[in-house]
Amino acid sequence: MLYKVRPMSRDDVAQVTAIDREAFPTMWPPMNYHRELENQMAFYMVAVYSPPQENGGVVFPQDPKPSNWLKNKLSRHNVTGAVETIAGFAGFWMMAGEAHIISLAVKKEHRRRGLGNLLLINVVIEAIQRDAEIVTLEVRTSNFEAQNLYFKHGFISKGVRRAYYTDNREDALIMTLDNVNSQDCCQRFDSARKALETAL
Repeated sequence: MLYKVRPMSRDDVAQVTAIDREAFPTMWPPMNYHRELENQMAFYMVAVYSPPQENGGVVFPQDPKPSNWLKNKLSRHNVTGAVETIAGFAGFWMMAGEAHIISLAVKKEHRRRGLGNLLLINVVIEAIQRDAEIVTLEVRTSNFEAQNLYFKHGFISKGVRRAYYTDNREDALIMTLDNVNSQDCCQRFDSARKALETAL
């Protein structure tokens, strides 16, 4: 698997901010992700790109056995010492049983590989684990590609926010996934994640 999804950390902020500026260049002011990581209502995750390596990837010292914190630190670098590449990220706020997706973005060179799909699936699963009953988001009315992804996973249109986007006053489509804590939804997203992780 070339991609893995994990919680966002402070070490990721610079790369995440760069992806945010690339994906949403007209949004102002830019999101302060250091502050977001301190927000108890917020949860962010990143998709990390791990290219195949002949030596099998990360090598941990064998003697002495590394502590957990050292393993965590080393796992964010490849064997050459380079910081791992953040290929995409997503985040949501959890409020009164509702998970509201704030952002979902993929770095330009990693698009059209199913990574947005993987991030969305993991967002929904994380929201379920936090006892969400519904997942909501806004999407530009002109962004048919994103809308199709959301429709594919059972989101439905619940209305329009007029002139929602400040750069061009474009409307936003309000989309909602209801009953995410149902057995059917939980099983569906778990199966979707397993299938996509195998494919990626």
